[in-house]
Amino acid sequence: MKRRSWRPFADFSIRYKLFASYLLVIIIPLVLLLFLHLHLTSKETEKQALYSARKMLEETKSYLQYRAEMVKEVMNFIAFNETVQTLVAEDPKRYEDVNLWGADANKLARVLGQIRYNSDIETVQLYMKQGLASATESTDYLSMTNAEHSLWFKNFINSHSVSTWLPSSVFAKEKDSDTVSVLRAIPNAHNIQQVDGIVRAQISQSKLVSVLEHAIATPSTSAALINDQGEVLSTSNTFAYTSKEFKEILSMVSAEGRMDTWSDSLEINGQRVLLGMQEIPGTDMSVAMIVPYSDILKSSNNMRNRLIFIFILIIPLTFVLSFIVAGSATKRLRQLIRHVRKVKNGNFRIAPLPANQDEIGELTNNFNMMVENVSRLMEETYTLGREVKNKELKALQAQINPHFLYNTLDMINFMAIESGNGEISIVVDRLALFYRLSLSNGRETVTLESELRHVESYVSIQNMRFNHAVTLILKVPPELLGCEVPKIMLQPLIENAILHGILEKDSEMGMIRVTAMEEKSDLVVEISDDGIGMGEEVVETLLTRTVSKSTGGFGIQNIQERIQLNYGPQYGLSFTSIPGSGTTVRIRIPKSIAK
Repeated sequence: MKRRSWRPFADFSIRYKLFASYLLVIIIPLVLLLFLHLHLTSKETEKQALYSARKMLEETKSYLQYRAEMVKEVMNFIAFNETVQTLVAEDPKRYEDVNLWGADANKLARVLGQIRYNSDIETVQLYMKQGLASATESTDYLSMTNAEHSLWFKNFINSHSVSTWLPSSVFAKEKDSDTVSVLRAIPNAHNIQQVDGIVRAQISQSKLVSVLEHAIATPSTSAALINDQGEVLSTSNTFAYTSKEFKEILSMVSAEGRMDTWSDSLEINGQRVLLGMQEIPGTDMSVAMIVPYSDILKSSNNMRNRLIFIFILIIPLTFVLSFIVAGSATKRLRQLIRHVRKVKNGNFRIAPLPANQDEIGELTNNFNMMVENVSRLMEETYTLGREVKNKELKALQAQINPHFLYNTLDMINFMAIESGNGEISIVVDRLALFYRLSLSNGRETVTLESELRHVESYVSIQNMRFNHAVTLILKVPPELLGCEVPKIMLQPLIENAILHGILEKDSEMGMIRVTAMEEKSDLVVEISDDGIGMGEEVVETLLTRTVSKSTGGFGIQNIQERIQLNYGPQYGLSFTSIPGSGTTVRIRIPKSIAK
């Protein structure tokens, strides 16, 4: 079942397989890289966002601390001013004289006028235990007695704090005021534990909001300034929580609602948020920042979306490039396939394909050579076929001519006997036997005995021609006479020994010895003569140089070729010759008994 499911893919062309492979090789790493990058980028972006938020909160805290220190200096200057300390505790009876009230009021006005050097403070009021306010109250000078029943007054006095920051909502007549109040106790000139008055400075909300806006790390970040009672003094423009919700958030962190903290595991209304709080040194205030995690992840999501968009743009380009590269890589294969189809249909007359030095080039080069070889072999086969037909015709003629000659010789022999000419009869009889053995009924191999009789007939005829110049000695063991040998193997060698060896001697007479033996399952036949012999150089090139009558004609090479063609290159002729002493030819063939 598994093999069947993959079978369609296996039948695809190499171009489409390469195309699919390129896509997998390119897209899989890209997808892995995309997911890895998205994961790492998400973590890195979150880490960077948390770091940025923390840094911005710390910077905001430092800036608020600096601004609070400036306000604190002004408030301390007023609270410890000798004139202020004296006049807030002055006996009210002194001001029965209106002129004295006005004179003291002018003195206080000059002291309070110092606030013009601080742009954060809009107005300054003095709450007096006695002094000017006990005689006559104004917007700048207020009686502590009238404020004793106020909640803000009780909390401030009972806290024994030197100063505090309060929202405008705690002052009954200023609930809608857009300011934040800073209270500073005015100590008695002789007893610092005794409070003779309170300095109240009012700071515009816009001043604080502009500072809190620096803590906005993301579009939905909320920043707030609170005091140690958990009262909200000021918020950023993007503050998204009510006072009740904000107090609930603070209660999740601390029962007191004021401490240095950094928490990223809070959930508000089902939404995960980051809450950071920093106390402002030297004050009873803290700055808080709330960052929704959706904002932190938004930048990561935007980057992820950009990467996915880029990836989507790359995919079509990858398809096109992969298809082009796959087509280019298989172009030469397609050309080769077209040529193979032509060859399959019998067209061998095709131009060779260009071949590079790579694997396909090697395949193309081998194909070109194969086509060339097949074409040449076909031509050779055609030529050989024609030659075979010609040889068959010549063989038929050769069979007809010897038979005709043989019959004619029989007739001549009969006529010689009738006329009483015995020598002619003997020659004709020997010649007839010679051709009878040569024909051997068309067989390619004969027995060694038949071959020796053939040689005897040939030498007998030659002796009649050359006045008995050749003595033939045959020494062959009887058990080897039945061995099978190629036809007409000995006669050409005997002929060479007579014509080029013995008859070249001054005496024109000599001896030829034919012996046979068995060596390692091979039959070895030796033909030795006592002719003029040959030089070493002639012997070494006897089987390789161009044939001629002076080197034995075509007989020697014909015998060598027939033996090696039938039995293999390890068999054949070998020569040993000594100039002036004679020549020995060794014939080695496998031993085989004729059936």
